[in-house]
Amino acid sequence: MKQVVWMDQDGSVLREEGILGIILEKVAREEALAGLEGLVSADLTEIAAIQSPRPIETPEGLRLLKIRLIGLPESSLFLDGGRQVYRSGVLTIRRESFLEPVVHSGGAAEDLSAFLRSTPFIQSDHPKMKQKAMEIITPGDTDRVKAGKIVTWIHKNLEKRPILSVPNALETLENRVGDCNEHAVLLAALSRAAGIPAEVEAGLVYLRGRFYYHAWNVLFLKDKGGWVTADSVLGQMPADVTHIRFVRGGAEQQLDLVGLIGKVTLEILEMTR
Repeated sequence: MKQVVWMDQDGSVLREEGILGIILEKVAREEALAGLEGLVSADLTEIAAIQSPRPIETPEGLRLLKIRLIGLPESSLFLDGGRQVYRSGVLTIRRESFLEPVVHSGGAAEDLSAFLRSTPFIQSDHPKMKQKAMEIITPGDTDRVKAGKIVTWIHKNLEKRPILSVPNALETLENRVGDCNEHAVLLAALSRAAGIPAEVEAGLVYLRGRFYYHAWNVLFLKDKGGWVTADSVLGQMPADVTHIRFVRGGAEQQLDLVGLIGKVTLEILEMTR
């Protein structure tokens, strides 16, 4: 993936070319708005969202969600494993509990070193990332307490606004702004810097009558004995059962979701509180 940015001597972005062929260019206000008078704007997230066949009241209170997925290419997705069980087109999601044993997470726990490693966009070994992690947590905290503090700090300190670029944890830490992708890479980086194995997951989440494409995290907590989902945008750990995982991994895995837009529908079969 290539991201190209043209900047002036003051550091202002003049033009940016990014993934999916999207181009941003700085122009005068009049030029930017020319021809748009009277048009109704369309939010891409709304266009991509899937209408829920039934309203879900207080999704954070659900213990189990069972749905039927229609129009989904199963082979390239990570539907079965951990809190998700997928059989014959039916997906059952059970919310994790800190009081119950952990269900095996589909092979992710076999080599935890991969989920502690620094990467080009999840810079967990950068001095700024390590310093911030140590400011958030306290020596002697359990993994569960560490993770809870990091999720809460990101939820409270990041401005929730769309960013048109490849999610970058270090830039997000410095700029304190981003959408779900920036929240997810920063949570992964700070968690790894604190010694907690972490990875990014992406799929759908329910909000106000629709299922939106969304990204969140999964964290391995030693005192829990396994993986727990966490969403720093919503401030949830564990995340509610309307978080439907399609993929786990970095930007290259998440790009697989682009081909799903407009093709997937779902039917809610069961909701248990």
